[in-house]
Amino acid sequence: MLSAMALAVAPGSADAKLTPEVLNASTSLNGPSLRGAAVSPDGSLVTVLKGRESDSRQLDLWAYDIETGEPRLLVSSTDLVSGDVELSEEEKNRRERQRIYDNGITSYQWDEQGRRILFPLGGDVFVYDLETGEPQQLTSTDAFETDAKFSPDGGYVSYVREDELYVYDLKAKRERKATSGAGGAIRNAVSEFVSQEELDRDTGYWWSPDDARIAFTQIDEAPVPVAERIDINADDVVTIRQRYPFAGADNVRIKLGVVKAKGGETAWVDLGDNSDIYLARVHWSADASTLYVERLSRDQKRLDLLAADPATGKTRLVLSEAAETWVNLNHDFRALSEGGFIWGSERSGFNHLYRYGADGALVGQITGGAGLVNGLSCVNEDAGLIYYRGWRETPLESHLFSVSIDGGEPTQLSSKAGSHYANYSRNCQTAIRTFSSQLQPPQTSVHDKDGAFRFWLKENALDGAHPYTPYLSSHIEWEYGQLEAADGTPLDYKILKPTNLKRRQRAPAIILVYGGPHAQLVRNSWGDLFAQMLADEGYVVFKLDNRGAYNRGTAFENTLYRAMGTTEVEDQAVGARFLKSLSFVDPDRIGVYGWSYGGYMTMRMLTATPDLFAAGVSGAPVTDWSLYDTAYTERYMGKPQEEAEAYARGSVFTDLDGLTADLLVIHGMADDNVVFQNSVKLMNALQSQGASFELMTYPGEKHGFRSRANRIHRDRLILDFFNRRLKGVK
Repeated sequence: MLSAMALAVAPGSADAKLTPEVLNASTSLNGPSLRGAAVSPDGSLVTVLKGRESDSRQLDLWAYDIETGEPRLLVSSTDLVSGDVELSEEEKNRRERQRIYDNGITSYQWDEQGRRILFPLGGDVFVYDLETGEPQQLTSTDAFETDAKFSPDGGYVSYVREDELYVYDLKAKRERKATSGAGGAIRNAVSEFVSQEELDRDTGYWWSPDDARIAFTQIDEAPVPVAERIDINADDVVTIRQRYPFAGADNVRIKLGVVKAKGGETAWVDLGDNSDIYLARVHWSADASTLYVERLSRDQKRLDLLAADPATGKTRLVLSEAAETWVNLNHDFRALSEGGFIWGSERSGFNHLYRYGADGALVGQITGGAGLVNGLSCVNEDAGLIYYRGWRETPLESHLFSVSIDGGEPTQLSSKAGSHYANYSRNCQTAIRTFSSQLQPPQTSVHDKDGAFRFWLKENALDGAHPYTPYLSSHIEWEYGQLEAADGTPLDYKILKPTNLKRRQRAPAIILVYGGPHAQLVRNSWGDLFAQMLADEGYVVFKLDNRGAYNRGTAFENTLYRAMGTTEVEDQAVGARFLKSLSFVDPDRIGVYGWSYGGYMTMRMLTATPDLFAAGVSGAPVTDWSLYDTAYTERYMGKPQEEAEAYARGSVFTDLDGLTADLLVIHGMADDNVVFQNSVKLMNALQSQGASFELMTYPGEKHGFRSRANRIHRDRLILDFFNRRLKGVK
């Protein structure tokens, strides 16, 4: 039974305490929300999406004068569309895939001339004219328009409606359907589920730089098995027929076409004889003469870069990346004006940048040595400089660098210890930098090309006006350290110690875990106030990046190959045993909590190493990898038909009879990512073996919770569970 919901002490009180209600308040404790900062093409303005003081998730469009730093509101989202808008299923799915949980204006785009700004709102498409200061509504339809874009030369606006691509001529003020044939399982110009969720490709069409052509995908979802998912909501029960590509099942059949912006026949690109592939990325050359296609093999061990003639669709192989395990995708391709391109590769074991000529021949390696490149930010060909984000000394920090396009020693542009990110103007002359550390919530500033500070977009100082100020007195610094895995690999960890620990007192501890690939928990950045709340409650909080985690090179990651649920559990056990050895930790009162892959890890840790834990919370867990999608699961585990032993070994059911700890399972009942069936199967198995456990399901919630009330309820539930199971609180 849940205890009464605690309320925070009034702000300003020395005893103010973090609670689930405070963590999920409409005013964010992280400070003002700011998204999508961009420099106008003429360099005169910086535009941002900014949350309101009264509601950090309601975003409006603002502009800052680059000379004075003075802000002004361009578009209020509620002036154009008032009231709640019922999103279409397609838009709900797009936002879920992109982890967009805000309302109002959630994205926008400048035209190349810097005269207009495009944004979707309420299911329609709007263009804001800077000269008139007025937004113009381009569409007004019952159907949702999605993935709206300006053409590069600014003559057109394009968008997808009901699985067809439309082009709106801004001068003629006329709409034309650019594709045809959609219907049933055929969809045009959209990105399929696994590309959005697992390959980080959110779009299904690409304009040529000269406005002449558009490359677009055509997907046939017929081969993908139909799973009937029951979305249980508060007011109704809806059966959703979802084409979900479970591991080992068929994917969509995909084609890539090129159509002229003014109409005409489609030229279909030759993607090769093997149709069982992933279309990973699509790019245009700077002169629009070549369409580059990144083709990923089904087993993801080979990535090919193809060069296609957009008029005929004929292709040639430019280069290939291969790995014995898997090839990680990136967004580091940049077409160069002379016809070559920049390419990111992990061929050395760490992601670095390489330069290729127009003929596809390697010109040279640009970055190398210690550390790696996390992302290519900007290329200034005139100055011969490349700007990127990465690390050289420690993966616990992220810094900004510049380097000659011909290679050489990079220059570090950021200095403060912590995590630095940057968006650049198209000519790389202006940078919008974001910085955070464990003692500084995210702050955003504008800098010139040499790094000199111009003005704040969001200083976010922890002063008397900041929403987190009342809780500063109990804010604890993480302590960092390293442990050794069984093979001697160093494992980074960080730990929070409650400020109210008394001498010789042993406190309960909670491990917060993710454990899966492409994630990093141990770094110097702001965040995880949930952990601070647990420390406020008297818990020691611990995080460890096990082998398989992101940002430490392929050798560190590749231990997961055909072995998910094994190496990570061994490494987390090293962390748990370390916790047990600490004089201020009660070894009999250690809990673990994780969501998604972390929920899976919670189950594996509780069952494979039951002697280490007293309680665990498993949120939205994958319980059987054959119930997860093709692209993610097969990358690491292969197909279940071919790797049955690895799937059995990685399943939470392998050691389920070893469960002795108290368990709470949480799952959204409309989850279309880690489908609810995962937890249903777990419930059945636990009940069959007579195991006692607690369960909470949330009607209508997907993988990421949208309802504030449900987020509060979930966090309160978790806190209440640990208080009861680790502290004995009634």
